[in-house]
Amino acid sequence: MASSSFTALPDDVLQRVLLGVALDDHLATAAACRAFRAVIRGPRFLRLRREYGFAERGIFLVGSRPNPPHRGPMEIHLAGNRGPMASMPEDLRTNGRGSTTDGGARLFVSTVSGSLSASAPPYQVLAVNGSSRRWSRFATLPLGQRLHCLEWHGGLLYVAGGVVDGVYVDTLHAFNETTGLWEDLPPMPHGCTLAASGVIGNQLFIAGGIGSGNEDLLALQIYDFTARTWRLGAPLPHALYGGYGIVVGDGKLYLVSSRLSEVQYMLMYDVQSNTWTEQSLPPLEGGNLMHAFAHNGRIVAVNTNCTAYHRGTGSDPDWHPFDLDVTSGVDHGAGSAFLGYAGSVILG
Repeated sequence: MASSSFTALPDDVLQRVLLGVALDDHLATAAACRAFRAVIRGPRFLRLRREYGFAERGIFLVGSRPNPPHRGPMEIHLAGNRGPMASMPEDLRTNGRGSTTDGGARLFVSTVSGSLSASAPPYQVLAVNGSSRRWSRFATLPLGQRLHCLEWHGGLLYVAGGVVDGVYVDTLHAFNETTGLWEDLPPMPHGCTLAASGVIGNQLFIAGGIGSGNEDLLALQIYDFTARTWRLGAPLPHALYGGYGIVVGDGKLYLVSSRLSEVQYMLMYDVQSNTWTEQSLPPLEGGNLMHAFAHNGRIVAVNTNCTAYHRGTGSDPDWHPFDLDVTSGVDHGAGSAFLGYAGSVILG
């Protein structure tokens, strides 16, 4: 291979040739020769694959299975892999809500720890990295909240609302990973928990939830990241709490009811017209939707038994089976469930 015409190419040309190699073939290609290995393992390779449209996405599931009388340990599963990629420490549990991606390789998930030691704060955000296949402790939640919204925008992680010591809060904070600090931002018009959220352009949308008087909210609260101000959009046609907010390529916000919602439906919010329309629901298999998110421009809904469906685009609004290929690694028998988070990340 040392005398191959490929290895004689200038570095920048060789890099462009190798950018299109499929992710599954990276190991074999890197093993072919030193020149290929230097390019594929180089610091610019993943960034350039993204820029040129070659980066491949995958789906992570992070959560635990019921293991009476308690839940089992949290696990990280990668769709297409039959066993767990990693297991978390025994005392970590899902926070109930609060997950997002950075649009790249990282999925952020909120957790609760049974440990009260200073080295392990009870309410944390973990980062699961699709490129390195590793997870790390990313931040401690600013107020120790649960059942909150978590969104990424402009290099910052935002947390809105949630429950603190039994109080439904109206707070908004932004975490800067460079400084390791949270910034206090203007509070929401309505305190809430179990709301759905999404980011479109330069705006954060917080939809529905449960308000401070334990009432189901119809409010759509919109935060402008540049102006740092809140306003109210068109109210939801039906009160929704415990649902998931998804933004796909059409620049609209979709709300999908979860297993927590008393009424099951899906709504779509059009930013331009400030209107809501009702959409068809994915098959919920007993109402047990675990998570919904965007993947390669489509909405994917995952049930607690890890059956999944994706919604068609354009003239195809129907839902179709989506094979996560993790069933044997997650679902151990009829009626078992996997409770946690799911999201689409860049793998390489």
